[in-house]
Amino acid sequence: MSRFSVNAAALIESARVGADSLRTNPMRTTLSTTGVIIGVAALVAAFSITDGVDLWARALIARESSVQDVAITPRTSTIVAGRTIPLSGYPILTTEDAERAKNEVPGVAQYALTLTGSAPVEYLDRRATALLTLSTASLADFTSIEVLAGRFFTPSEVMHSAPVIVLGHRLAEELAGGRDALWLIGRAIKVSGRKREVVGVLAPPAIGPEPDLAAFAPIRGGESLLEPSREPRLPTLRLKAHSIEAVDTLRVQAVNWLAERYGTRVEKLNVEVGTQRLENTRQAMLLTKLLLGLLAGLILAVGGIGIMNVLLAAVAERTREIGIRKAVGARRADIQMQFLVESVTVTLAGSAIGFVVGIIIAQAGTAGFRLWAHAPIYPVMHLSTGLLAAGSAIAVGLLFGTYPARKAAELAPVEAIARE
Repeated sequence: MSRFSVNAAALIESARVGADSLRTNPMRTTLSTTGVIIGVAALVAAFSITDGVDLWARALIARESSVQDVAITPRTSTIVAGRTIPLSGYPILTTEDAERAKNEVPGVAQYALTLTGSAPVEYLDRRATALLTLSTASLADFTSIEVLAGRFFTPSEVMHSAPVIVLGHRLAEELAGGRDALWLIGRAIKVSGRKREVVGVLAPPAIGPEPDLAAFAPIRGGESLLEPSREPRLPTLRLKAHSIEAVDTLRVQAVNWLAERYGTRVEKLNVEVGTQRLENTRQAMLLTKLLLGLLAGLILAVGGIGIMNVLLAAVAERTREIGIRKAVGARRADIQMQFLVESVTVTLAGSAIGFVVGIIIAQAGTAGFRLWAHAPIYPVMHLSTGLLAAGSAIAVGLLFGTYPARKAAELAPVEAIARE
């Protein structure tokens, strides 16, 4: 018989003896696992909830911010020796540039050409200053704009500089006065003194108030609607990558395309990405997981101390049994292995129960988020979380079972048998 077979048989025998001793004192065994159950449940619940929050936050940032975007803007000035020096000869991006970028730059999922500024708007005796965004029709898909009623303007209307406008819900309410915001659809309002037909009203945000009095109009022929400013207002070309991970690759492809199109003038274009916000969110979630993991680790340590006390009591109660086993040939390693197996068995049992309890807590916690915060958060269980829970339980069992196991193994056979 191989040495491996002998060791396996000894390990199985130690596990059997350990399991029998645990069944002998079920109440004590249950109490000793309580700390491990709570610790593992806290770890599993914390990690699965934070992973769910992280997934929701990433999707929210990707949907409502420029985290997947590559923004290309003309550089109108530079800083030399602490002074701002105006630049000239910079490229001015057009709707034709936007169309070509969509077709010629690899990795572009969506595109939009935008120009933003303030503009006075009025309807009858109601007046307001709107944040007016002039854009291509593709902006509706680019930013997932939700139209409550009516529609967004079309590519044909952009091409023909149609005098149409889409109002944000808050701006529509301001101009409608006491009437419903949707009452304005089909009516003509004045923007910088020029008539524009309202073809759509956007839906209000799902969470929180609408931050600006927003409006959207076709970019062609709309520059004159914006109020004058000291700095030149120039369009920004925004390209969206297929995924967050593909943003850096898209930026490189965009720079190469611009270099081919504009030559040396490419140096007067800024090409920027917005992944820093996502990275900050990822770091915040990681720190949260580490903090919660530390707290769960402290709870597991308390549970380990409880297991060590139970095993020390078991050593004192089973001194005679240990002496008899050593007298009939059990080695020191066999006795030590028996108590280590008991310790690991207790922690693994507590880990299994804690894992189930943790999943239940995570489900209940995220249900509370959905009910009270109206945030669509669901627990996310990764394989690494289960492995971490099992690994932590084994580590606690080995760490806190070592001292009682060594104490049992060091008993002299004659002295142990003589004890009552």
